[in-house]
Parts: sequence; C-alpha cells; structure tokens
Amino acid sequence: MTYRFLPPRLSKATIEDCSAPAWRLSPEVPLVTQLNAETCRSLAEVVIKAHEAGQSWESRTRYAGLTPWNVNNKFRSSKNLPTSLPSLSAGYDALHAYAHDAVAGMGLGAETHELTAVDEQCLVYQTGDHIGDHADDSALAANEAGDAEWSVIKPDRHLVGILWLTTQTPQGTGRHEFAGGTFRFNSLVHQETGEPLDIRPTAGSMIVFPANPWFRHEVLTVTAGTRVALTRWWKASPIRGASR
Repeated sequence: MTYRFLPPRLSKATIEDCSAPAWRLSPEVPLVTQLNAETCRSLAEVVIKAHEAGQSWESRTRYAGLTPWNVNNKFRSSKNLPTSLPSLSAGYDALHAYAHDAVAGMGLGAETHELTAVDEQCLVYQTGDHIGDHADDSALAANEAGDAEWSVIKPDRHLVGILWLTTQTPQGTGRHEFAGGTFRFNSLVHQETGEPLDIRPTAGSMIVFPANPWFRHEVLTVTAGTRVALTRWWKASPIRGASR
C-alpha cells in the first residue's frame, strides 16, 4: 500500500533551525524483525517481573493538550521501568545496530553522520493503557495568530527506534501477548482511503524513524495482556570534515 504525509504546521523557529538533520523523508516505515523469539521472551520476562515487583512508575509527558509537564493526565498511562534491568542491553544493542543501517536510507550515511544515544525508555502497557498523538521532539503551542504549531522542545532527539518484546494477538491472552495497543502514525495516511498507517507489533520487531512532527504517532488502548517496548532516541551529529 502507498502512503503520503499530512504535512505538519511548524513554528518559524523550527523551520529556520539549521542544526536539525536534513532528512530524506519517506512516508514508508519498514517493520523488521531483529531478535529471535527466545531472546524476546527472556527480555520480556525480566521487564514483566520487575513491573510485578513494583519497580515501575507512571510516565511523565509534556504533550498533553498544550499543558506543562504532568503525570498520567489522561494523555499517557504507560509505566516506565529502569532501562538498566538485566539483559536489556541486548535489545538496545539490536536497536542501535538497525538504526545505523536504516539511517542511510533517510539520507544520513555512516560516513557523514554519527548517531549518539541521548535517551531511552522501557515501557509497559496493560489493559486500558495508551499514549495520545504526539511528536517525540516537539510540542504543540499556539502562535500569535492563535494557530497551533509544532515547536521543538527536545532538540537532541533526531531519530527514534522502538523494539517490541511481546506480540499483538486478537485476544492477548498469553503472558507475552497483548490485544489492542496498535502503534499508529497519524501523519502518514493511505493515498486512497486516508486511513493512518498502523503498525501491529510482534516480539522482536522494530521500527526506526525521524523523531519529528512529520511522524507524529500514538499507541491505541491496550485491551488485554501486556505490551512491552524498548525505545531509544539518538542525536545525529555531522562528522567534522565529512562531505555530503
């Protein structure tokens, strides 16, 4: 299927920002499988047991309807866990390796740009959990004319990668399964139907995409089971002396 962008309204400062990477934008986001089922079960079990042991906390967010920082204000209800949990480095290493491959198709080659991890999260979604529509580097704010536009609030977040450790199924009855919880790109829509691009995660699958409003997204409500995801953000820095 063929998709197209719904162009975002960007603030003047964002448009004029010369420090942001010059991405070669494509409305296609490949879903690839990089980890085997056994590894995913092992990592998911580490996360689920930590959550059951009370090691998780409510996610903070700044994307909720132009509000300041808040906790679980109906916009986001996922839970965070320490990214230092045992063995999770295997998941982040797989994400990092794929990001280096994927970024070349976005116009930033390994010979011209260096990826530096700047932030990461380990997230658990259970029944009723979700996150609303947002962009990972920006927030909506009203301009002088009263129109909502995107402004960068996290300038070091250039690229984002997500790895799922559990699988979406119709019923979500298994310990490492969930129902609902579709990852939806609201700014990427089907050329003919206008329907948004939906990603239906399976354990070991991952996506990488620019962390800007061209790729705004949400996680639909989980209706059963446990959805476990690892996320990492990178800054893409030009290599000194490299020609583009």
